[in-house]
Amino acid sequence: MRSGPADPDGHFHEQRAEEDGRGTAVSRARYVMLQALVGVMLAYQLLSGAEPIVSRTTGGLIVGGLVLLTGCLLSVPSFVLRASWFSGTLIVIDTVLVTGTMYLSGDARSELYLAYFILMLIAASLRRLSHVVAFSLLLCAGYGMVLYQGVIQTGSISVGHLMGVPVLLVMAVFYGMALETIGVERQQKARLLQSIEELKQVESTLQASRDLLEIRIKGLKEDLAKANASVQREKSERQGLERQLAEAQKMEAVGRITNGIANEFSHLFSVIGKQTGVVLSRLKPDDPLYAPVDEIFRSGEQAAALTAQLATLDIHHRQFRHVLSMRTVMEDLEGVIRGLLPTRIDCLISIEPGPLDVEVDREGIEQVLLNLTVNARDAMPQQGRLTIEVVRMPEGAGGGTFPGASGRTSTIGIRVRDTGSGMTRDTQSRMFEPFFSTKETNAGLGLTAVYGIVKQHGGMVEVASQPGQGTTVSVYLPGAPSGAASGSTSGSAVTAKGRETVLLVEPHEIERKMALSTLLRHRYHVLEASSPVEALMLAQQYTGAVHVTVSALVLPELSGRELAKRLLKQHPTMKALFVSGYDDEAIISHRINRRFLLRRPYRQIGLVEKVRELIDA
Repeated sequence: MRSGPADPDGHFHEQRAEEDGRGTAVSRARYVMLQALVGVMLAYQLLSGAEPIVSRTTGGLIVGGLVLLTGCLLSVPSFVLRASWFSGTLIVIDTVLVTGTMYLSGDARSELYLAYFILMLIAASLRRLSHVVAFSLLLCAGYGMVLYQGVIQTGSISVGHLMGVPVLLVMAVFYGMALETIGVERQQKARLLQSIEELKQVESTLQASRDLLEIRIKGLKEDLAKANASVQREKSERQGLERQLAEAQKMEAVGRITNGIANEFSHLFSVIGKQTGVVLSRLKPDDPLYAPVDEIFRSGEQAAALTAQLATLDIHHRQFRHVLSMRTVMEDLEGVIRGLLPTRIDCLISIEPGPLDVEVDREGIEQVLLNLTVNARDAMPQQGRLTIEVVRMPEGAGGGTFPGASGRTSTIGIRVRDTGSGMTRDTQSRMFEPFFSTKETNAGLGLTAVYGIVKQHGGMVEVASQPGQGTTVSVYLPGAPSGAASGSTSGSAVTAKGRETVLLVEPHEIERKMALSTLLRHRYHVLEASSPVEALMLAQQYTGAVHVTVSALVLPELSGRELAKRLLKQHPTMKALFVSGYDDEAIISHRINRRFLLRRPYRQIGLVEKVRELIDA
């Protein structure tokens, strides 16, 4: 037994097929039976009687035709048998045969035809076959009474008289069956049309459901695509955040380690500086031990300077932030940046119009720009182009959304692009590591400082580079909160009063350029030298007065004190400011007044304050 949900449409079609088959069987049996009766009566009329109405041969042909017609009814297809025209055709044939036989037999009387047409009217007015047969029987009963009275009056009965009754009855049944067939066909047609309409409605409903389903599927696909895009974006952001977290943790660990090492080394170098000062104070310059001890002092000074540079890598290094416009910073620094580049390198600086306010430590941002410029320059040994762009970006673009950036409406992007040799993936993965450098003369702390400074400002650094296709370093800084007041990093007390001249002697290029930018911004006239020899030449060529010399305590060719002694011969009123990594105790042991000392690491504002102090003394 088959189980499962019922199929209403299938049940309907099965029921219809069953009814059609049953109707076909009943109709064929009726046709055969009635046609057989008509054939028997006509054969009796044609072949019996004292005087045959036609010849035996003609009668035999007619009877054979009637038998053939009855046999055809047994084999005719069902769809022809159910057709409405079939009943009418069969009735017409039988009517012609009956009328002809009656006419030939001499029984073509008016009452027979009148009864015949009355039967036709009854069959046309009554739709059910049972009603037709009932009325036909009543009519035949009346006809029989009339015939009975005629027999009583005439005393005889003919064959034609007897044949009229069954012939009329058979013909009436034929008419009734034909009309019933037509009615059934009409009902079937009506049901079929109704089924078609229902199917059309179902089809339209299915079409609407399909359209709605397609719309829902399309919406689901769009939602799925959006969800996939969101997942990919979140995955990319998560990977970026994980990478940033790993980098931040690494840099924080490096900062803590380097800060600890710097503190420990600072104590050691302080001991070295202090003890070498004690020893040198008891030795004469011509003593054989003087030069080695002095070399120890110089090496200790260089190590102390490097230690001071390491101390600045601490991510929690103290900052002095102010709300500044990057346009102002770039305009003040443009001359210094161009001074770092040889003539073979074109420089293009583009600053987007509109507000570009950021809350930054100016010295840190200047250090970032100068380090990136020097790296780009070194990547173009032959020729090339350096492009620096400062743009305002909507929130979430480029650098993304910064932690704790509520109230900020934008991101300030700084792109430094060069057409140099580019970097491999391995180099890019290590470029921010301390002491990693592709140049032998570089300590490898420049990009480490860049990364640390940007992170201290809550920003991000992105690098895009391929070998032979140049490098683009993008720095993203959170914009200043809306309504924040602009600040200044200097006061009027440290500003030059009369364009005093400062001779700046610093072998380290970045530190020299930062000091140059700061002094120029405070309206000092600056003579820039990278070595003691160059400083002596500049001082000799300069016709004006040199008010202050800023130099390291330890220089490659001459010491800072020896340089100051020689310069004093040309400029007797000059003041000397020495920069050293040693602490005060070590400097005092070398008989240097702390008043003329600027200890590393120092801030640029401390430099201009110290210069101002010496000039005013």
